[in-house]
Amino acid sequence: HSLFEPNCITARSCPRLRLAAMGRRMRLPRKSLLAALTALFLAATAAVVAAVAAARCFSALGQLGPRGSGSSAGDEVTREDRTFPSARRTTLLSSAAGLLLGSGVGGEAQALTREERHVASMFLQTAPSVLGLADASAVSKRLSNQAPPLSGSGFVWDSTHVVTNYHVLEEMKNPQVVFATRDSSGEERHSTLGATVVGADPLSDIAVLEVDAEGRDLRDLMRPLRRSTSSQVRPGQDVFALGNPLGLEHSMSRGVVSGVSRTMEGALGRPIRDIIQTDASINPGNSGGPLLNSDGAVIGVNSAILSTSGMFGGVGLAIPIDTVEHNVASMISNGYVSRSSLGVVFAPAYLTEVLGVKDGAMVMKVFSGSPAQKAGIQAMGTGRLGDVIIGMAGNPVASNEDVFKILDQRSPGEDLTMQLRRASRKVDSDEFDYVDVKVRLGSSNSKVVAT
Repeated sequence: HSLFEPNCITARSCPRLRLAAMGRRMRLPRKSLLAALTALFLAATAAVVAAVAAARCFSALGQLGPRGSGSSAGDEVTREDRTFPSARRTTLLSSAAGLLLGSGVGGEAQALTREERHVASMFLQTAPSVLGLADASAVSKRLSNQAPPLSGSGFVWDSTHVVTNYHVLEEMKNPQVVFATRDSSGEERHSTLGATVVGADPLSDIAVLEVDAEGRDLRDLMRPLRRSTSSQVRPGQDVFALGNPLGLEHSMSRGVVSGVSRTMEGALGRPIRDIIQTDASINPGNSGGPLLNSDGAVIGVNSAILSTSGMFGGVGLAIPIDTVEHNVASMISNGYVSRSSLGVVFAPAYLTEVLGVKDGAMVMKVFSGSPAQKAGIQAMGTGRLGDVIIGMAGNPVASNEDVFKILDQRSPGEDLTMQLRRASRKVDSDEFDYVDVKVRLGSSNSKVVAT
């Protein structure tokens, strides 16, 4: 009754209520009764919503500590995994009001989490060590301080060397490294320096360049990245791919390790093992850039993608840093990576399948003066199949990859015995001869790209 008559407060001042108190019968019209009940229900609902909002508000105030604690606007308060600047209680009250209106939480709750701050800090620390690679002819055509068209990425290895992919440099006549930096005013600057190829290994798709200082102090530019080990990489761990995808300098994409111990085919069919598979976005221009773990240490070198369109399709491949470490050290010391070699090229799998070779590794080409030629191994010829290696050093050989596995376990100069299946000398015969040959392994390097 008093809800609809503001001046009606107590039974003493309300004639109707005073009469009811005296025991006299009071009847209200049915429509008035229904309206009163409806209004009472709405008022109760509003009270419940207000109580919930107040509870949330005071809960948020409680996260800030007791009143009068003296915290300033610049203090930071951590709640679970979210950190945001301290705000005035009036802001939190307005946020609670926003909840009632369905507008969501206040802007302060959208600040960076601890993890996001860590990743952002890691990027700021590592990005200056990631550079671009361009050919001198492209650099000379650019305008002043304009970024040259980049062919790929690289990163600082030590005080004088940078590392990238072999295929990034493969067609460059005069490679140059391009650093993107910012001056004191915040304007972006590009520093382009000449570089000399110290070593290039197509079999592992790794190349090393020495930066020409040109009389300037490179300490501000040549900041080596920390390196981890790839032997402890596990599927599911976070990784970050840095580089210049599609020419967009200093880009970072985030993903996880999707798989380990993958195999990627290198030059002349020689496989690169222990490849790291990731779903971190890798696109043209990322090649040669580092793949980092959550600590900002290099665990791999971005090298390739598996895609039907030429753009990233969810499968990126990186060469493991353990392989890179070994090969870079060899190239800096010797100019090449020394491996045991037969001096042959094997027929690809699709060709052996067409020719009906079901097992073994068929020799398609033998290099002149190679260990294979000295041992009498025969290559494919007109109307004749090449020798098929079916055994090496007592191990069965079912495919080309089996040969490479055995070679990787041997050193140049070692002798080993091979079992060959050779086409019969009889022209009209479909039978094979089985021959044992002894081979002294040679050494392959980047100057003689042979397996």
